Amino acid sequence: MSAEPWPTEIRLTQEGRLLTVTFDDGAVVALTSDRLRLATPSVEAKRLTASERKALIGDKAVRIVAIEQVGNYAIRPTFDDGHSTGIYSWAYLAELGREAD
Repeated sequence: MSAEPWPTEIRLTQEGRLLTVTFDDGAVVALTSDRLRLATPSVEAKRLTASERKALIGDKAVRIVAIEQVGNYAIRPTFDDGHSTGIYSWAYLAELGREAD
């Protein structure tokens, strides 16, 4: 059984439009704020289809305006559209990065 990924660096760049996470195994995941917002693991978003989530956000590009660490296992970004209820675990961030490849 493989160990959970562990971030060694979390960096927000491009005026809050790109989150880069470097993991202890050397993997580097670069995720846009739009991708993260659409993939929010929040309870209310899980009830929506992908197209419903996209419609909720609209065509406006979102930015991450703050990041809060949640325990030792996740982050909670706050987006400029007010969304801040998604908790992104280290494993989920790594999974999103693998899907983007």
